[in-house]
Amino acid sequence: MRPIEDFCCQNIECPDRGIRGRGNLKFAGWSGHKKALRMIRCRTCRGRFSERTGTALAGSQLPLDKTLAVLDHIREGCGTLSTARLVGVGKNTVTRYLRLAGAQGRKLHEELVAFSPSHPSGADG
Repeated sequence: MRPIEDFCCQNIECPDRGIRGRGNLKFAGWSGHKKALRMIRCRTCRGRFSERTGTALAGSQLPLDKTLAVLDHIREGCGTLSTARLVGVGKNTVTRYLRLAGAQGRKLHEELVAFSPSHPSGADG
């Protein structure tokens, strides 16, 4: 289980939104069908959200192992229909998770790579 410090506030109006390790988050209980998802509260804006908010798993109705199996098959290059057949879900489910993971991947890329500091002046490459 990831530590709370690895998360960031998801409230669009919070001044600490998107900033990790700020010390503004705390555990706020459990959620989900089997009470397996942590809820997190932001001390700055008083917002509350699930640990899956802002991820490809947000709002997932599939068991975690099936969701991860869908994403693993796609990552390995399986097509939509073969992934659906191998995991035992509908093709529209595979497409939905593919879109969610793609959107999340773009956000993560922008956070970690696209806006990283540039090389020192004069350095090649």
